[in-house]
Amino acid sequence: MIEELYLFNSNFRQLIFPFVERIEINLRCRISNYFSGKYGVLGYYDSANFMDAEHHDDFISDIEAEIERNKRSPFVKNFKDNYEDGTLPLYAVVELCSFGNLSKFFKNMKNADKKAIASMYGVGYTYLESWFEHISFVRNICAHYGRIYNYKFPKSPRLYDEYTHAGIQNNRIFATLLCFKYLVPEDKHWADFVQETADLLKKYPHVKPELMGFPENWRLLLTKSKKKEKQPV
Repeated sequence: MIEELYLFNSNFRQLIFPFVERIEINLRCRISNYFSGKYGVLGYYDSANFMDAEHHDDFISDIEAEIERNKRSPFVKNFKDNYEDGTLPLYAVVELCSFGNLSKFFKNMKNADKKAIASMYGVGYTYLESWFEHISFVRNICAHYGRIYNYKFPKSPRLYDEYTHAGIQNNRIFATLLCFKYLVPEDKHWADFVQETADLLKKYPHVKPELMGFPENWRLLLTKSKKKEKQPV
């Protein structure tokens, strides 16, 4: 039984991680394109473009440290040698950001800017902010082969009222999947993921979905069209 739970955890992690990567890459592109378009490709250096100057200073320190660590890589060297003053533009900087740093960058953006990016996903920016922070935490667990089965996440996402009123727990992995639903396209990949999750639960009968926050109608919740649901502002 213990071996079965271990195998399920490992296989489920492998199903989840590609969606985390898709969300991370998409966020890099949207933040870079929007922010650079409004403030310029070097606008990230100006604390006036953010909510909190101290948090901005921490971000710049982290980025400068990352640039120093990667100074010999062709990617960084090319920008340092050819860009004005050797300063990397935002579209290069986001490639050096961890998902955690990217989440912090978004959190420190002005509310109007967060709202503009959140509108691209069709969700409210306060929800999106908590989702990115949570998914960043989940990413680290997956990357370090951690446990997601029967695990209560200390960084939990804010869920829509329709889910909390239905008793969905926001500190279990099913809440993460609900976030995924709104951040990835409704395409074959998502449909395959839902089916593969169902197959995995069937393959390992000792796994208890309720310990991961799965309700009985979990497939319906994950496949119900987003377009038909009322979106918060």
